[in-house]
Amino acid sequence: HRVPQLTFGASRNDLGGVGDFAMPAEYVRFAHATQVEGQRFIMNPTFTAPRVAPGYFFTPKAGVRYGGYNLQHASAGTPDKQSVTIPWFSVDGGLIFERNLAIAGQSFAQTLEPRLFYVRVPYRDQSRIPLFDTGLADFNYAQIFTENRFAGSDRFGDANQLTSAATTRLLGASSGQELLRATVGQRFYFRNEEVSLSPASVLRNYNSSDLLASVAGRISQQWSFDTAYQYNGRLSQTERFNASMRYSPELAKVVNLGYRFTRDALRQIDISGQWPVQTGWYGIGRYNYSLRDGRLLEGIGGLEYNAGCWIFRVVAQRLQAATQIASTTVFVQLELGDFARLGSDPRELLKRTVPGYTSTHLRPEQRVPSSLQPKLPFEQVY
Repeated sequence: HRVPQLTFGASRNDLGGVGDFAMPAEYVRFAHATQVEGQRFIMNPTFTAPRVAPGYFFTPKAGVRYGGYNLQHASAGTPDKQSVTIPWFSVDGGLIFERNLAIAGQSFAQTLEPRLFYVRVPYRDQSRIPLFDTGLADFNYAQIFTENRFAGSDRFGDANQLTSAATTRLLGASSGQELLRATVGQRFYFRNEEVSLSPASVLRNYNSSDLLASVAGRISQQWSFDTAYQYNGRLSQTERFNASMRYSPELAKVVNLGYRFTRDALRQIDISGQWPVQTGWYGIGRYNYSLRDGRLLEGIGGLEYNAGCWIFRVVAQRLQAATQIASTTVFVQLELGDFARLGSDPRELLKRTVPGYTSTHLRPEQRVPSSLQPKLPFEQVY
């Protein structure tokens, strides 16, 4: 339990006409009935000096991460008071090339965007610091452009590494809309890592990461797709593959089809959507099934009725929390325009689990003149 957790942030942009300064900080007191307890204070002041132009960007960034601990009930040999200070430095830079292209008589613009990201973090011993909320971050395209390989504040990994990536985009010449995007990236290491989560953790001792690649695009105004691929060159095998397709012809009409594969971990199909079923009524659902385990992981079914001045929602969710444990939850909500909402709100659940889900009631900040408002499949019933 965090009792309490306090966060603080301060920033100043265009400091001295050179760069931007930021200082996030956090204080947490962790409490547990049987495990180590303690107070943690984290501060990470950073200075960034971005240089951006139409054809390139260059962003050096430096910081100092400080972590202080005051522990209770620590194991033998672990000091009650600890602190660690870690300076770090990164440089992110890229170029943007563009050319005109004609395909089947249509004009397009194609870009080529190479990018390099270097990180240098010296080694600091953190082996006696307990793990309150920290784990190894998932390896993906966003993560290879971050300074820390850990998620959480109890570890800051040593690093001397370079990420190399390239992206190409196909854009509509007149609209500028992105029609196709292809990306490939890989991280290269110049030294073996030393900071680990625990003494039993396996440390990396190879020189390059898995290769990441993705292709995404819009086949038409209604159809779009997204694929991601992770290849292990050391073992010559696929580690991860995800593919999804979406059909969305208009507001409140969407169908998603997805497949996910992770070696020795999962093979899943995922079908979700939102669709009008009768005047004023919209069906919502999700079917997430594990082919590897032969069972339903998450099922969602619901109805939403839009009466114009009020909306009624009922949604049922069945979630496989563990091998032999499943939970069932029912959400019922009555929304009275902008005045009040009664019951349990399922919209955040639906936005998270049904990509493209749209509430059929526009909020005041979303409203535009009626001539510009997106039309619902059925006229609202008053």
